[in-house]
Amino acid sequence: MRHILLIGLFLKTSICCSQFFVGFTKEETAKSLYNLRIPYEENKINDTTSRFSWILPNEYQMIVVFNESGVSTRQTLIPEKENSVNEFVSNFNKDYVRISDIEWRNYTNGRIYKITLEYILNEPLFSITLSENSRK
Repeated sequence: MRHILLIGLFLKTSICCSQFFVGFTKEETAKSLYNLRIPYEENKINDTTSRFSWILPNEYQMIVVFNESGVSTRQTLIPEKENSVNEFVSNFNKDYVRISDIEWRNYTNGRIYKITLEYILNEPLFSITLSENSRK
């Protein structure tokens, strides 16, 4: 039973990390999260922007930020543990185009996603943004 649970957590992590919501509307994102059975919270950041966020305990926290038009402009993946960064980097190296030790590209659905590993206040996070050249 324990092995089934671990496999399930791994698959859920893989599914969530492979899903990019940048460029999607709030409604499209909510529908995708519902279909993936991921419970999330919606919060206002300020008067014009909001976010969806969810945590996979001991794995990561995900934050998707929406602009005043309700379109996602940024997605942030925050590993829960420092040693998890190596796992994410390994997966990104395997699944996406590696630009450098801290940068990747994903080309899908006519869009170019830029993934960057950043350290802010000594905390690692992956920033996912949409290239200006992307089109839907």
